Amino acid sequence: MQISRIQTSQNFRSSQQAQKPEFIDKLTGAIRNQRDINDCVAVPRGIFKAYLSIMGGFGLLGISGALPQKMKNTKMVLNIAGNILNFLSAIYFAKPFAFKGVSPTVKQEDLNK
Repeated sequence: MQISRIQTSQNFRSSQQAQKPEFIDKLTGAIRNQRDINDCVAVPRGIFKAYLSIMGGFGLLGISGALPQKMKNTKMVLNIAGNILNFLSAIYFAKPFAFKGVSPTVKQEDLNK
């Protein structure tokens, strides 16, 4: 009786050609310190929301400034939305300082474990 070995993995892609490296692969390959790409920093959720909203707000304000004057309604809507997002970012930044009783999302003891 002949016993054949069981193959656990099959290579279906052997007939395909190797893919060309994309632009982002070339860019990350040229970086001297790879930790700059793969590093992770813990940021509080409120600060992260504030950064996102301030970037979105100033982006909308920039887009509205680039639109021609004949698109008055669109410019006004983008200006209002951008200012609302900037106001929300101020609230997110000030919230930890204004409301001391708000419990943190991550406790210091959990980080030390």
